[in-house]
Amino acid sequence: MHQPTTRIIIIELVGPYDTAPRIKQLTPCAATFLGYTEHELIGKPIDLIFADGSGNTLWQAALAKVTRQSASTPLRASFVGDIVSKANDKIQVLISLAVLSKLTPDKTDIALLIQDSGVGRTVDDFNVESAFTESEERFRQMAEMAGEWLWEQDPEGYYSYSSAAVSQILGYSPDEVLGKHYTEFLTPQDKANQQHYATSRRPFYALLSHYRHKDGRQILTESTGLPIINAVGKLLKWRGVDRDITARIHFQDALIESEKRIRLIIESSLSAIVIMDSYGIVTDWNHPAEKIFGWTTDEAIGRRLDELIIPPQLRDAHRRGLERFLRTGSGPLLNQLLEQTAIRRDGTEFPVELSISPLKLGNTYIFSGFIHDITERKRLEQRFRQAVESAPNAIVMVNKSGTIEMVNSQTEAFFGYSRAELIGQPVEILVPKRFRNAHVGVRQAYLKAPVSRPMGAGQDLYGLRKDGTEFPVEIGLSLIDSKEETLVLSTIVDITTRKATEAAIRQAQINLAIAQSEIKIAQRIQASLSPSAPIKSNHFEVTGYCLPADQVGGDYFDYFYRNEDHLDMIIADVSGHSIGPALFMVETRSAIRTQAGGSATPAETLSVLNNFLFEDLDKSDYFITLFYLQYNSSTQQLSFANAGHPPPLLLSPFQSECRQLDAEGLILGINKNVVFEEKTTVLSQGDLILLYTDGLTEAENADGEFFGLKRVNDILVQYAQHSPQAIIEILLARLKQFCRNESFNDDITLMIFKRH
Repeated sequence: MHQPTTRIIIIELVGPYDTAPRIKQLTPCAATFLGYTEHELIGKPIDLIFADGSGNTLWQAALAKVTRQSASTPLRASFVGDIVSKANDKIQVLISLAVLSKLTPDKTDIALLIQDSGVGRTVDDFNVESAFTESEERFRQMAEMAGEWLWEQDPEGYYSYSSAAVSQILGYSPDEVLGKHYTEFLTPQDKANQQHYATSRRPFYALLSHYRHKDGRQILTESTGLPIINAVGKLLKWRGVDRDITARIHFQDALIESEKRIRLIIESSLSAIVIMDSYGIVTDWNHPAEKIFGWTTDEAIGRRLDELIIPPQLRDAHRRGLERFLRTGSGPLLNQLLEQTAIRRDGTEFPVELSISPLKLGNTYIFSGFIHDITERKRLEQRFRQAVESAPNAIVMVNKSGTIEMVNSQTEAFFGYSRAELIGQPVEILVPKRFRNAHVGVRQAYLKAPVSRPMGAGQDLYGLRKDGTEFPVEIGLSLIDSKEETLVLSTIVDITTRKATEAAIRQAQINLAIAQSEIKIAQRIQASLSPSAPIKSNHFEVTGYCLPADQVGGDYFDYFYRNEDHLDMIIADVSGHSIGPALFMVETRSAIRTQAGGSATPAETLSVLNNFLFEDLDKSDYFITLFYLQYNSSTQQLSFANAGHPPPLLLSPFQSECRQLDAEGLILGINKNVVFEEKTTVLSQGDLILLYTDGLTEAENADGEFFGLKRVNDILVQYAQHSPQAIIEILLARLKQFCRNESFNDDITLMIFKRH
């Protein structure tokens, strides 16, 4: 019978629900069988080798099975399915899965044993134990050739095979090892800690083991062991390998100690020490460097030095200098104490003093830099210069003969001269010609009795620009007296803007006074428009109120007796606010009152009013919305017409919803000869009508929510039994509470009619 060939692939499962784990290791024969090299498969998803359809489905089912099994049962599963080679050929094989180890709570290693299959054969046709038996001879041959110690143990942990490498590692011959329990060669601590491995039936990987050499010294190995379990779950043997890592560990320890000493020296330095390789990559970065530049050591190491501390405008020069040194062996900035500009992590630039030294290691170089932050020193050196240059005013220093010796940049900006054009010139070059003769005398008088004071107190002083224009200035004088010479420091303030502002303020005050006077006139006019008191009778009561958004508003309401039986009521809203809309309200009221003596209906009155106001409204770009009602107290009939105004609300007793009174009609001032629709209704006892402008319903709170008709309706229903005046007061109180404000962006006008 044909013996199956053993091929092993180890995959890593990340998390409990990883359905496409990646290949971690595989035997060369497994890679050859699939037509790949080992490098081509390591790190690739295991799904790469499974065919679509049943093969992939069986693989997923087997993977789910081994990950669901508990630690007390063998973590194994097998299936026959198709795999795909690199040439895309399908090959039927027997695949056995076994859980090797759980490295972390989220990572698990699983071994796949791939064996040849014949067409039509099933899992039961294969003997997994015989597959491992066939590979034993090959394993032993490889063991003798390997430098690692390869071994096998029986299920109890007694060595049944040992490769010759055990002599090199532990000093024992293979014969001295065979038949001994693995714990006999461990140190006491490991003997206690690793006693459970033989009976655990769980593989272990890269386990650090401490052995005793035959001569008594300690040997460190990296141990890996795999339990060999047959198809029915019986533990056949253990097979594993130990790699001697004693020298590596000792070398690592020595290297760590050496690095600690070097690190102590570097970290104790008061200077920032930065080391980079020949590629410009940071390889060392001490604590002072962290403090100076803001990058932690972990963030800095491995990054380009120029990207961390060199300003962008200097990086190309740094890279060219590095390339030139590596090419020619010379660098003009090396082994010198230099002042340069550096950059911190937050992007701020600052001055540093540094020295850079190259050190050749083999065929390459490293570069060490010692860096000092000299910000404070530079600040002290340049304090006077910075104070002078950063001053918002012109500063001019002259000697006792009146010659200019120093100016700041603001002097150049004020007067239009360059520094070179001013230094060495008499200071009178900056004085208008009509004042120069007098200025010489004033300057000489100051030198006789010098004190720090303003120049020309109580006078208007002027400076002269290079282009001949003059500008108003204020000048302060200070004496700088030293043994060498006497100097006068002049501080010159351009007060052109202040003078212009003062003039503008004066003009604004005049304009404000005029506007306030006009507003008072408009307020008196507007106050005269509204009815002075409510109208009350045995049959009805009507009253209104206007709350302007500005000092003068654009809303208007009115009510008056047209004759003994007819009461006319009007509410209107002119677009905009302030004086203009108020004056249109005057014109509107005058036109309405002019018609009051006749028998015109609401619609007829609106038609006449529209034609009368059209020209004025069209020219001024204003428009008016208006609602007109006429109540017949004899018949209790209400007639009404609308010119684009929000419809009034009618509430009858014991109703929970208001009814809108509306009729078709355009806004006043849009077209001439407009026909307005007129409607009528009969009012019953207790009926209540609210007329309002849109400032009520469109008032917004801080969240952008409108007050809205629903709130108005609910308030009217709740307080319908109150008087019209009380209802108006309640509406305004609720509105202010809703908006959390005492003033509003639009005029608010309310008028209430109530039939008794």
